[in-house]
Amino acid sequence: DKAGKSSHKARKKAAARRKEEKEISARESALADGTADSNPETSADFERLLAADPNASENWIRYMAYHLSLADIDSARNVANRAFDRIEFRQEDEKLNVWTALLTLEFKYGTPKSQQATIDRASQHNNPKKVYLRVCEMLEREVDASAASSDRAQSHDAAVSRADELFLKMCKKFKSKKTVWIANLKYLLKSARHEEAHALLKRSLQSLPDYKHVETMSKFAQLEFEHGSPERARTIYDTLIEKHPKRLDLLFVYVDKEVKHGELATARNIFMNVISPSDDGHRKNAKYSDKQMKSLFKKWFRIEEEHGDEDSREEVKAAARDFVERTAAAKS
Repeated sequence: DKAGKSSHKARKKAAARRKEEKEISARESALADGTADSNPETSADFERLLAADPNASENWIRYMAYHLSLADIDSARNVANRAFDRIEFRQEDEKLNVWTALLTLEFKYGTPKSQQATIDRASQHNNPKKVYLRVCEMLEREVDASAASSDRAQSHDAAVSRADELFLKMCKKFKSKKTVWIANLKYLLKSARHEEAHALLKRSLQSLPDYKHVETMSKFAQLEFEHGSPERARTIYDTLIEKHPKRLDLLFVYVDKEVKHGELATARNIFMNVISPSDDGHRKNAKYSDKQMKSLFKKWFRIEEEHGDEDSREEVKAAARDFVERTAAAKS
């Protein structure tokens, strides 16, 4: 019996030794052919990668993920802090990527106190508006993920509450920046919270300077096309174009959204209303320059080339000829 037990232990030791030798051989091969850099598996692999390219945020984030896979949260935090010291100060986007990874870590494993402390630190070293936008995007994804989870009631409500709180804080902190309001509007419309989105739009227009109103309304209308009501979006664009009849950029975005939603006939009517406006007094007859009209017909023709047929393309050409003839007659 003793001889049998001794033989069994010897076989186990030999097997363990062979496994270790095999792993060492594999690591040596990976180092020799360069695959260790593309598939790092140990701390030494990551350290060698970072020594070669300390400005690559992807490598730092992968190193953080490696420590998290080992349930070593403190080491992951330490890697992030090392990254902030090692990445050149000019590489703002690379640093912000690592800050985003650290914020993700804190919101998953940290406490409310550590989360806010990390946000404050990140805001001191980066554009604070960008930091808040990144965190809100992260929380928005958390809301989407919780909506599909099996434990939906509890986890989803908690995720929504946390996202709502930070979106509200961001809009108060940067109330003169349209991007934060637009991000919040998108979040609400994606969640089918339409009444709240409309109330928020009114608040945003009260906070934003006048010259940002048109762009904000246009963005909101685009979001309505994507996540809300196309009819409300059309109402907004019709109002904007009536108030700013020479803003072809608004008209082109409006047309593109109609085409994207399969409303080619509606897009054609928009072009026709501009080219041959009715005289019912409901729309201002804008006088476009020759250059603007050329851009308009080119836009319409490109749409017909992609989505129309030979007849529809001929209609565009005929409308262009008719416009040129009427313009020439009016000048003479």
